[in-house]
Parts: sequence; structure tokens; C-alpha cells
Amino acid sequence: MIRADDEAPGTIARVLTAAPARRQAIFSALAAHEVKAGVFDAGEDLFPQSFAEVIRHGRVADILRAAFGDVPEGYPGLLERIGERPLDRPGDYLAIHQMLARNDVRAADALRGAGRITRRKLEVLSALDVRWHHSNTLVRIDTGPEALTFNAAVNFVQSVSTRATDEAVAQAIALMRPTSTLPRLLDRLLRRADRMPPHPLPVGDDQLRPLATMRALIEAGRRYRNCLSHRLAEVAAGKMAVAEFRDECLVEFRPLTQGAGWILRDVHIERNAPTPLTLIAAVESKCDALGFARIDEVVGGDWKSYRRFTGELEWG
Repeated sequence: MIRADDEAPGTIARVLTAAPARRQAIFSALAAHEVKAGVFDAGEDLFPQSFAEVIRHGRVADILRAAFGDVPEGYPGLLERIGERPLDRPGDYLAIHQMLARNDVRAADALRGAGRITRRKLEVLSALDVRWHHSNTLVRIDTGPEALTFNAAVNFVQSVSTRATDEAVAQAIALMRPTSTLPRLLDRLLRRADRMPPHPLPVGDDQLRPLATMRALIEAGRRYRNCLSHRLAEVAAGKMAVAEFRDECLVEFRPLTQGAGWILRDVHIERNAPTPLTLIAAVESKCDALGFARIDEVVGGDWKSYRRFTGELEWG
């Protein structure tokens, strides 16, 4: 910029007083020259007289043509959405230019609808799966790593639900309301899961009934008024299984390592109240008969009293 001002006095003042559209066009042109040059060389005429004059006196279209040659449709408009300050990296300007040059309509529309363009939004856009390019994701995801996590989270939902097609997920993103969040969106999609892992209790009976579908789990969570609805992902991933015992309690199973089967983990009643010891004993006896392992908790009555008294702290 200083060399350009030397060759065309008043260039810096022109940049400082220019409207956002013209200012960003100049920043974009300078970024293009910096990237093309690699590093500045004192012996190289990086800014020929004509280019400096264009920056000083030319229109937005003239400045961009001098730097890029071909200017994709919509590039000046996106530059204006950057605001008054330049982007942090010269490469960001070229990334926007290349995005439009390859006619990436979804990415361009996402940027147009996401407010002021920032380095953070460009990083998020780059990290996001192209299927989820939308202004509703750009304004709700803060970093590139978070975008990668979102990609993986959607992959998980799609792995357990045939209904979560690319089209269904993209439509759900597009229809998000201003107060909606991406975690809630994923939770809604997960609740439609129909590829549940095998239940450790393949066949139930009058006493112990497996909750093997998403609908059964959701209904049980409502009836028992506990946090089961927040554990649906664990069940869908095969990290947890739930059954109902005599319509009195929920029985939690956990898998052992190396495919060594399942273990009875806990027993829960309505509102996570302390579970009567007689009910726990009945569940344990039933699971013992079915061959489920469990932790031996016969270590003294005082400990069991403590567990019973503080049981409301669990599953809360």
C-alpha cells in the first residue's frame, strides 16, 4: 500500500475514506498481488504505475479486473459484506473469489445470508460438509473444529435413521427458526431413529420387557419423568440399553468390553426417586436368572442405606 501511495499519491487517503465496497475491492486487489508475489521483493515492481492509478482513481469493477482479470458475478457484493476492516489473511479474499469462480451457489448463498463476512465464517464454511452449507449453520457454529464435530454428529444420526437423508437434513437446516439451535435439530432427527442396535434382551416376558425402539424409549421417559430422553444417543450408539420391569421401574444395562456381554447397571423409578431395595432385589434376581452379570453390592447395610438416601442424585 505504501509503494502504491508513492506511485499514486493519495492512495492511502483514498482507501481510508472509501465506502466499504470500494475499500474491500482495494484490499482484495492487494491480497491478489501479495499472493501472486509470494513475498515482497524490493527489486520487483509489484505495483506497476497503471495498477496504482487504478487503485487511486478506478471504480470497483476496474480495481477488481486489474487484479483478477475475470471477476465472477456477485464478487463485489460479497466483498461489501466484509465491512470496513480487511480480512485477516490475503488468502481469504482469493477463497471467496474461487468459490464464485467455480459457481458454488450454496456456499455463496450461505455467506450472503449470514451477516458480515468474517475469517471465522470462512473457516466454518471451509470445514462444513458442503451438504450443510447454509446461513443457518454459519451463524450457529463458531469454529472450524466445531463444524467438523457437527459433520460427524450428522453422520451418526444418519447411521441410525433411514429418514435422516441428505435432503431431510438440509431441509431441516433451511427451515430453522431464529430461536432454534443445531443441537435441538439433531435431537429431533435422532428421535426418528429406526436402526437401533440389537437389544441385550432379545425376547422379553411378562416381567422384563426390552425397550428396543426409539418410540418405546421416549414414551418410557415421559411416563417415568426422568432424563431418559437425554440418553437416547447412548442407546442408539449401543452404549446403553433399557428394559422395563413389571411396569414399576426401568432397568439400565451397559456393555462390557471386548464383546463380553452386558451387565446390569442400575434400576430407576419415577422421577429418579430412591428405588426400594425390595424392587432392586427382584430385578437382580430376574437378571441373574437370565445370565446378566452385575456388580456385587453386598458390602454392608449402611452403604445400601446411603445409596438409597442419595439415589435422587443419580440420573438427574
